[in-house]
Amino acid sequence: MRIAESATRPVVIADTQDNPGAGGDSNTAGMLRALVENRADGAALGLMVDPAAAEIAHRAGVGAEVNLTLGGHSGVEGDVPFEALYTVEQLHPGRFDATGPFYKGAEFNLGPSARVRIGGTRVVLACNKVQMADQAMYRFVGIEPTEAKILVNKSSVHFRADFAPIAEEILVCAAPGPMIADPANLPWRRLRAGMRLHPLGPVWAGGTARA
Repeated sequence: MRIAESATRPVVIADTQDNPGAGGDSNTAGMLRALVENRADGAALGLMVDPAAAEIAHRAGVGAEVNLTLGGHSGVEGDVPFEALYTVEQLHPGRFDATGPFYKGAEFNLGPSARVRIGGTRVVLACNKVQMADQAMYRFVGIEPTEAKILVNKSSVHFRADFAPIAEEILVCAAPGPMIADPANLPWRRLRAGMRLHPLGPVWAGGTARA
């Protein structure tokens, strides 16, 4: 948010531990909660995969206010449900073509999708899981990514091909999620004595490795 105050382009944040390309389900709410609680302005987050929430938005219609509970489905410690009132701003059946260099014109069907807003944050709701690695995944529900102040992408690396050219800065965050970003945080049990848990990092402090 401090960078975005004076930036002329979006600050792009990778929600790396909920990356669908590495085993995440694109449904944790840690970054969404942080944006809302810190009153971020001009922010957008995608994709939040929650078929139940998308159905509620479609039933309610554009302009309606809906109570949604997002997150808390992953079973990961720290990913707790985030319940709030959202405004439904746009609905879409979920079919569109990618435009960026990574997906190269692939056709997507994300199922009934919606753009919902809470405060200064807009969320792309979808039914089908895919890594947020193309600007079209914002545009299909009416969000122009180049005009956002902050973009939170549920991806780790592949988003960079399409988003690095428009980014003021790229940050990587470690909000609660199933894809552990730091190897030192994995529950190692059978490493060789003296093994470092990441380059130049801490040495494993466990017992003797077993076969």
